[in-house]
Amino acid sequence: MEQFLGTNTWGIDFILWVQTFSHPLLDAFFKAITWLGSIYGYMVILPIIFWCIDRQTGQRLFFLVMFSEWVSTFLKNLFKVPRPDPTIVRQPLPETTFSFPSDHAQTGGVVFWGYLASRVRRTWFTILAVVMAFLLGASRIYLGVHHPQDVLAGWIVGLVILGVVLKLEPTLVRRWSQMSLRSQVAVIVIVPLLLLLLVPSDENGRYPGEMAGRLAGVVIGAGLGSLLELRTVRFRVDGPWWQRILRYIVGIALVLATYLIGSQIPELSPWGLDTAVRLIRYIVLGLVSFWIAPWVFTRLKLATSDLPR
Repeated sequence: MEQFLGTNTWGIDFILWVQTFSHPLLDAFFKAITWLGSIYGYMVILPIIFWCIDRQTGQRLFFLVMFSEWVSTFLKNLFKVPRPDPTIVRQPLPETTFSFPSDHAQTGGVVFWGYLASRVRRTWFTILAVVMAFLLGASRIYLGVHHPQDVLAGWIVGLVILGVVLKLEPTLVRRWSQMSLRSQVAVIVIVPLLLLLLVPSDENGRYPGEMAGRLAGVVIGAGLGSLLELRTVRFRVDGPWWQRILRYIVGIALVLATYLIGSQIPELSPWGLDTAVRLIRYIVLGLVSFWIAPWVFTRLKLATSDLPR
């Protein structure tokens, strides 16, 4: 098992072969591709869908992506496979987390683009989704930060998650709508915290790890924000193109400001409070994205509301 996961020569040999085609233009291209599957790429792309195109798709895709990120984090910290040796392969974008499986292949490639393809249901978009899933996985090998088996495992895990979610989605949506508000709040708060505690220690020996804390916080904030938005704002995503662009600019400015302000809060690990602070930071970020930003849109007349007058 260990030979397959990382400590082998064939995987390194394959990376070195791929990197014989290295070129500055390919470096720039694959850096851009890999950025699309990063947390920063999600921060830019997901709000476009939720605020400006289809709020239901954007909302469901967000929680699906966060769940896939949790699965990836859990598996990485469970297997603890190191990245390819940077003294052997070229790494234009070095990574410090564990290697197996590739989250870019799993979440950014299969889960993200696969779910969108299931909603769009157009041949051209399905082809685009397959191409993007392939490129996101290939970018990680080209950039020397994943073994080929990491990418293959990421694609497989992503397909399993996507297939299960698409199969269960109608049932989950129906049961969610039948739950009381109190039960919904309990699920939104308790489930992410339980999942947070299940993740093994990260590459720095921290339990729970930094990524797990981020995921739990932003999911709690987004879940509570969605409930509040539905009852106090209920904004519409339609409108002329210029209105949607302005809506996005205002919204992303709010999200980025919240993120940057939160990032200035110092680590409090000597007192064991770093996880709690991280949770609060990302809960606020989720609330701003899913509740405060839509509220601002309606106040600035950048979106209309479906609330009864």
